[in-house]
Amino acid sequence: MAKLIRQIAEALRDYDRLAFDEEYEHKLGEPCKKTQIDILEGKLGRPLSPGYKLFLELHNGWENFAGDAKLLSVEEQDSELVAERLLDMEELFPEFDQENPFQNGALPIMLGEDSNQVLYIDPTSVRPDGEMDFVLLDITTEEHRFPDFTSFLAYKLNLLNKMIQNENYGDE
Repeated sequence: MAKLIRQIAEALRDYDRLAFDEEYEHKLGEPCKKTQIDILEGKLGRPLSPGYKLFLELHNGWENFAGDAKLLSVEEQDSELVAERLLDMEELFPEFDQENPFQNGALPIMLGEDSNQVLYIDPTSVRPDGEMDFVLLDITTEEHRFPDFTSFLAYKLNLLNKMIQNENYGDE
């Protein structure tokens, strides 16, 4: 996990330099304490998936992970930003004829003030190994479903590498 996080952080810096001629801050949070993880597990109503728990044990959140979307810290789960974004989305799900996963216990993991992308844990998908699906939404539509948090991070790294290649060589 730590190696994957380092690779993503490096790819984010590389992409910023290529696309914007500067580096933006993509600050990783400090490691979570057990009490913070306990709080999040209480919100979810079950133990966190092993991969996501490992991430939190290394870093409590990640600023500007995808544009202005951040991997939320434990404390941000109760923030005004999260409450407002979930309220905005609550109005959109019926408009797009989609079921609202947050009414069924889903926990937001990634969101931003202006980003259309939201990542959440689907607690209805828990498997015997404790892993759960991580679902990436574009507004309210499911864009990708990952079997675990590590798969989501690997997807992000692959996407960043493609974006870097495009900046270096254009569309091929």
